[in-house]
Amino acid sequence: MSRRALCTVILSVLGHALFLRYGAPRAPEVPRTIAASTATSPIASVADSLARNERTREARRKLVESARSDRKKGRLALGRFLLEANRIDAEEAGEELDVAEALIRYEDRLSRLRQALREGDPVTLAVPWAFEDIKYYGQPGGRMADALLDGGGSCEQVAQLVVAAVFDAGKPAEVALRFYGKPMSDGVAHLAPIAIHGKEEHDLMAGTPATPGGSRVAPDELVEVYARVHGLAPPIAAAASGGGGTGKEAAPPASAEPTDSAPSRPSLSAGFPPNADVYPGTLPLYAVRAVKQPGEPGDVLEDPSFAAEGARHCAYFLRMASLSPPTIEVEQGVTLEPYPTPRPQRLEREAFLLRVAQDLAKSPQADEADRLMSLACLTALGEVAGTDFTLAGERRLANAAVATGKQAREAGEKALAAIRWSSEDGARIAKRIETEYAGRSWILLFLKGGGDVVLDLTLRAPRDNWGRVNALGALVLFPETRARAIEASARLPLRDQVDVMHEVFHAHDHLRPWATNFDLETPPNASEAVLRFVRAYRVFRGVAFRLWEGQREAGETLAALSEEARAAGLDRAWEAAMIDYHARNVLGLYAQRSSGFEVVAALVDATRGNPDPSLDPLRKQLAYIEAEGRLDARTLADAFRMR
Repeated sequence: MSRRALCTVILSVLGHALFLRYGAPRAPEVPRTIAASTATSPIASVADSLARNERTREARRKLVESARSDRKKGRLALGRFLLEANRIDAEEAGEELDVAEALIRYEDRLSRLRQALREGDPVTLAVPWAFEDIKYYGQPGGRMADALLDGGGSCEQVAQLVVAAVFDAGKPAEVALRFYGKPMSDGVAHLAPIAIHGKEEHDLMAGTPATPGGSRVAPDELVEVYARVHGLAPPIAAAASGGGGTGKEAAPPASAEPTDSAPSRPSLSAGFPPNADVYPGTLPLYAVRAVKQPGEPGDVLEDPSFAAEGARHCAYFLRMASLSPPTIEVEQGVTLEPYPTPRPQRLEREAFLLRVAQDLAKSPQADEADRLMSLACLTALGEVAGTDFTLAGERRLANAAVATGKQAREAGEKALAAIRWSSEDGARIAKRIETEYAGRSWILLFLKGGGDVVLDLTLRAPRDNWGRVNALGALVLFPETRARAIEASARLPLRDQVDVMHEVFHAHDHLRPWATNFDLETPPNASEAVLRFVRAYRVFRGVAFRLWEGQREAGETLAALSEEARAAGLDRAWEAAMIDYHARNVLGLYAQRSSGFEVVAALVDATRGNPDPSLDPLRKQLAYIEAEGRLDARTLADAFRMR
């Protein structure tokens, strides 16, 4: 818009406002006091917006013209160009951006990079050192200045930052950008910074040889990329893929990140040469290091089947402790949940699981069981990751994780309610969960109605299904299903009940030093069977503590078991089940020791003191080990085959 046109618009707006204020007759009104700025603020706002747009357009035009001139003369400062472009774009959007601070940080990075290059490091080593603390955020677009201020950014932000720095450090021929224009299956197009050495290309973000395909773009070509985005250069016509691409018809411009993960942010992706090449694999939502050392394990998953398996193992990461986290009683009526400060590796793992679980839930290859379990995983993980990212200061990712969990909960509960388990389809889904998700079905407890489903699936599972004990342990931990789960467990053989107790006892193992084992509370309105189970668990807890935590002598543990079982009113059968549990585990532990045979005598004494017939197999096993005169892996394996 010309300056004459701008003045005409402003005068027109003012003229109509004055006519409405003074020229048009209207009914008398009650006098009232109005701040002078209130009547003129809408007009001033429009005028300011028009003036700002005109000002930024002119500044952008001059910036591009100056950069083109500097580029021809070989004196382009690419980093400063991009930062000034960021400033102009932010002003146009009415956003605050501390470009002065971003420039200071850029110059510091550039200084570190130059130092490494002077010392003889190649670009592939110098860049990871200079940008070692820059993080990766898998969210669309963004400005290079924000990556400097935030300490990390998307692939687009990091790629621009790295390439600009290498260019400004005097190595323009040793670096480039490679743009993969077609989104991957998860909605991602990718921009990668590439180090060039002869005919070899190295992806600086992945730490591996560059993936063929896409469009290769020289660093200083970013001037024209920026110009095309803002209409200061004609767009590139759709053509065959460049730089080793597939040659297919070019894909429409795509954001260089997941398109469904965040609101739109400024992006230069529309200015890159269009192509239909897809970057293989899936990018993470978060990584501690955006720029990898050569050979450093990366976060791009090129094997979709591996990513799907990662999503299916979500329950192992979350652990059953999330069903009943530990609490600290600060004072009467006030309890707090202790929460460990997450390590960077944990944040990366959570981001990985969020991404692959989302992918599996949306995959056309996933069946209803996969989809349901993925949604349950996202429901639980969204809350956990939201807390962890908040503690780590990553508020943007925390909000995204919580939103993902909320959406998954709604979709998961809807999917769960729609399944008719008595139908043929329902039976097929149940069978898939039983076989493919054995020991992990408890994650459905995070969905409304999941408790009934998990309990029903667990009770219908065959006795030899090892996942049954694991699921019952989770159901006992979960307060909403605790009473029913204990009732169900109480109908099992005592040996299986003790195995359920083992799962409950170890639920908080990973939370040391806060909680070494689980203190099972009696549920309200408990039946006699539930009360008996809880009493037995408290005796078992002493046995397990002395075995796993206290590492006490076998004789001491077994003597204490006998006394505590009598005090709790447990019969010989219960005591025998716990002797059997202790013997199975202590023999396995002592079989690794040169002096392990000494534990056998205490176990023999305990079996002699308890005549319950359930101990007859153990007596045979101990007799065999005594006859062999040693306890090692071979004799133990032979003994355990004797039932």
